[in-house]
Amino acid sequence: MQWLAKFVRVACHPIRYTRRIICMFLGRNDERAYARKLFRSDAKRYIDNAGVFNGNDRESLTSKIVVAYHGVEKGLTMPNRRYGFGKDAILRLMSLLKRYFELYGRDGNGQILHAVGVLKAYVNMHEQNPDSVLDADLLYGLNQFLEEFKDVEIAKQPHVTKEEFYRHKESSFPCFAYARHTTRHYCGSVSEDEIKGAVQLAMTAPSACNRQPVRVHCISNKEAIDAILDLQSGNRGFGKGANKLLIVTGDLKDICWVDERYDIYTNCGIFIMNLCYALFYYEIAHCILNWSILVGVEKDAKLRKLAQIPDNEVVAALIVCGKSPAEFDVAASPRRSIEEVLTFENR
Repeated sequence: MQWLAKFVRVACHPIRYTRRIICMFLGRNDERAYARKLFRSDAKRYIDNAGVFNGNDRESLTSKIVVAYHGVEKGLTMPNRRYGFGKDAILRLMSLLKRYFELYGRDGNGQILHAVGVLKAYVNMHEQNPDSVLDADLLYGLNQFLEEFKDVEIAKQPHVTKEEFYRHKESSFPCFAYARHTTRHYCGSVSEDEIKGAVQLAMTAPSACNRQPVRVHCISNKEAIDAILDLQSGNRGFGKGANKLLIVTGDLKDICWVDERYDIYTNCGIFIMNLCYALFYYEIAHCILNWSILVGVEKDAKLRKLAQIPDNEVVAALIVCGKSPAEFDVAASPRRSIEEVLTFENR
């Protein structure tokens, strides 16, 4: 009777029924062909619009600048800060900023002004430490560039105590949400019970048709954590101090229709944010690491082997976790203005 139940479910679902009519009208009886058509359309939109191919419009250029200053900002807050770090990153950030100002001037973009402030913080860090060594040519170039921005304040990276950082973990939701931040300083062990409690709380996240396709693989073995983090380039300087590594995946077997081709990532994204809130509530320091940044299938295969992830699961992100030390730095990471994010249409 299972085959009959499956037939009725597939035949009667409105999306699938409509799709089959369209496929019949187009002379297509294979949903694999329809899926390929959709992905080709997605690829065209991506190539036509993604910032990687269209780098000089305001939004794309701003994003490149944010990525560049964020790398410097991370360096300013690392647990084992290294003086003179990131020369190439600093030069790239200055180059991007110069291009932006040539094209758009000083238009009040908060992210751009923060980037200038990050460069000032980089110079200030070295000036405040007489034992630090900074490339003379780089310092000269920075000072020349920053001479035009005397009115821009130094971007300050908050230095907090553990008690200050978690003081709003049981406050009203606005206070709670504004208090949670990514942290890259870890010490001590996170118990399996704490991870279990956080994941259990995160499971309150909504999912499409309540299918709950998200899976979490918790890696505790130090050698395995280090080997996996070697595959991901965004955790240098802090990742290997983590005590636990969470790998968030989505089970493709829970995708029922071609039209849901990206829904697995939507579900994972909702869950990941909920998990971050849960980790904060349990006072577990954490940082999300992008996995889709990889190039090629070799790293994906290595990760699957190291973490025993089946082929039917797609990896959405990694999250490094640990206990917070008594004091640590947090990257400022300002948010866009509400006017840049929210629009009211058809008023």
